[in-house]
Parts: sequence; structure tokens; C-alpha cells
Amino acid sequence: MKWVSLVFFLPLLVCGCTHTISYKLTEGDRWTGPKIGGVLRVQPFADLSVALTNKEETGSDGTWRVTYRKGYESTNLSAAVTAMVVKHLAYSGLFTKVVAGTETNADWTLSGNLTEFEARGCVNHTAENIQMASAGFGLIGAVVGSTSTIGMKSEIKTAVKLDQLNLHDKTGQSRWSDSIAITNDVRSSFNDANETVVFIYPDNGLKDAVTEMIRRLGNSALTNQAVPVTR
Repeated sequence: MKWVSLVFFLPLLVCGCTHTISYKLTEGDRWTGPKIGGVLRVQPFADLSVALTNKEETGSDGTWRVTYRKGYESTNLSAAVTAMVVKHLAYSGLFTKVVAGTETNADWTLSGNLTEFEARGCVNHTAENIQMASAGFGLIGAVVGSTSTIGMKSEIKTAVKLDQLNLHDKTGQSRWSDSIAITNDVRSSFNDANETVVFIYPDNGLKDAVTEMIRRLGNSALTNQAVPVTR
């Protein structure tokens, strides 16, 4: 993840705003391969992930800022994750139309569980202490501090898993099933271990998981088939 100035995130830190699960979609997220005809209904993804309760966790490997559950708009992530899955699938164009789980007249129904959704950023105390001390000397100090810490890194670990994915047709027959896990362990700017910035990592992991789901569905035998007829 590219370095992001903490100046941008300062208002969030001051107001204590909660995080909304979201990520940006671009033209590169359109599915350009074979399509699956018909309307897809996405049922709510049950949130079965472990809810982290502490802002920080300390062990023999250091202090880690984590995506603690109270940092989100809701402690149950089902609605937010499902909404992004619907938005991403609709944007991709893989199906003719994608709707939320309340739609009854659908050709396909997708269900699944969220079993992992978290990130941990290792606190770089040296870099943060330099930044804090430099900030006390005004603009010049801030510039010096930023220059001194520009190459300092932190380890960021991310885990997102969409489990028991299942696509049923109108007859209720399962036509596709899978499980997709995204794990990353990277060294990035120490600022990415900030208690606000670290929440961006699972969002990006969710995007990777949905992108992979679209790729697998788009390369399955379901593409370019006639919509199944209910008998």
C-alpha cells in the first residue's frame, strides 16, 4: 500500500469515526469474459468471523494494532460485506442483473459465509516516537520527522475468507460451490499500522476475494448457457 499522509486521516482520529467497509471499483473490475445469463440474487453472507475486541494486541513479536470490531459501524459485518459483494458483482457485468436477497424472482441464488475478516499492523515505535517528537517543533520539525522516517516500515497481516460459497439455480440445485481465502503479509509504511489506516486492508482483501470469485464463476461451465427453466 502506498504511503498515505496522516494529515488526511487526522480528522478521523480526532472525531473517532467508525469505519465503513468499502473499496473503489474501476474499469479494470469489469468482467470481459463469457457471461452468465439471468438475474442473480445474493443472500446475506453470515458473519462467522472472529470479532477482535482490543485495539492492540501485544506479544513476543511486538505490539499490533488490529481491526477491532467496535471500530466498525456495526459489530456484525454481514450487511456491509453483503452490500459490497452485491455492488461488485453488479459492476462486473458477469450476470445480467444482481440484486439483494429480498428479490424472489431470480434465476440464480448465491449464498456464503464470512469466516475471516481482519488485519494486524505491527507498531514501529521508533518511527512513531520520531514523528511525535518532531511534531513538537512545528512545520520544520514535521518536515524533518517525515524525512527521517520515510523509509521505516511495519509488517501488515491480512486475512479474509469467503466460505461455503454456493450458487443455486431456480430448482434449488447447486451448480457451483467454492471457498476463497485471501491472506497477505507485507511490509509497508509504518503509517499503515495506524489504528485508522489498518482498517483499509481487509476491505482490499474482500475486493480480491470477490474478484477471484468472479474469475472462477466466469471460467466455469455456467457461462453462455440458457437460463435454467423451472419445471
